[in-house]
Amino acid sequence: MKKTHSALRYLAPVFVIFALCLLLASCVQTSKPALLPASTSVDASSSSVTPTDSEEPAFSMTPLAEQFGITAENYPKIDGSTSTLGIVQAVWTAMVQPDTAAYEALFPRNASKTVPSYHLLMNGDVDLIFVPYASEEILREAEEAGVELEFHKIAAEALIFITPKENSAENITEDQVRSIYLKNAIPNWSDLGGPDRKLVPICRNADSGSQSQMDNLILHHEPMDPEIENNYVELTMEGMLQQVASYHNGGLSGEPTDSYALGYTLYSYLENVNKITGIGEDLKILAFEGVVPTRQSIADGIYPLSDGYYAVVRKDLPEDHSARSVIRWLQSSEGAEKIESFGLISCAQ
Repeated sequence: MKKTHSALRYLAPVFVIFALCLLLASCVQTSKPALLPASTSVDASSSSVTPTDSEEPAFSMTPLAEQFGITAENYPKIDGSTSTLGIVQAVWTAMVQPDTAAYEALFPRNASKTVPSYHLLMNGDVDLIFVPYASEEILREAEEAGVELEFHKIAAEALIFITPKENSAENITEDQVRSIYLKNAIPNWSDLGGPDRKLVPICRNADSGSQSQMDNLILHHEPMDPEIENNYVELTMEGMLQQVASYHNGGLSGEPTDSYALGYTLYSYLENVNKITGIGEDLKILAFEGVVPTRQSIADGIYPLSDGYYAVVRKDLPEDHSARSVIRWLQSSEGAEKIESFGLISCAQ
């Protein structure tokens, strides 16, 4: 018994030190940012904590953020489409000081994509999304859920049609696009002023932003030809570019064919991806109804398929919410410059 008491006497300080370490560790774990951007890879269910007076934010805000009343504690949950990830990043870089490890760790690198983003907003899981305008189906879902959506245009964009650069075709019309994608009724490029080669129409999956634009602007929500939808669908924006560029050479694998593919994407996305991958050098953008899509013709609305990217919130979002402050900034001249710096087309161009 004496040996036991003697051992405990010497071990007691060790237990005290160990307990203090545990206490300090628990304090460190509470110093998380109040909110994480919804477009990070962190699971939405664990993307926020309830701030307390004793907590210090893991990231600090810029003077611009302070000017708009945006703090680490009220930074909005933001998500969007693949093509608008640059806008999410533009907001982050403008509002958060790059002086902590948290700036890089929480930098938004992923997007939930168009339709899932709308669902997250309708469910109240995010405060703000940057997306192409909603499809008829999304608007119907929102109405059925009793959610009113509020749209604020923040950038110009356009649906464009693409084909390999070797294709001599130069123009496509709305009637031709509808005949191709609704009826699969134009089998050869010669009908579009191109070569005597098979026309292979590639489409996108239903929940993509470019497909929403295609439905809204061209197909008017009529069902696409099932042969195209079942056999020539691409699930990613980059995959669409790759397939259109290389289908006649066997696609991503296979034998060359006597054909050229037709696809569609968004102008700014192609422009920005081309800067990184150079894939645009293998593609041609077709004029639509005789109008060539350019940054200026899209910004001016001259190009017939010009539309935009929208900041979307729920109508019941409080007027003093930080998400609304982000929208006000994006619609300012300074916000427009930031949008341009990320390769998008500002409405103020």
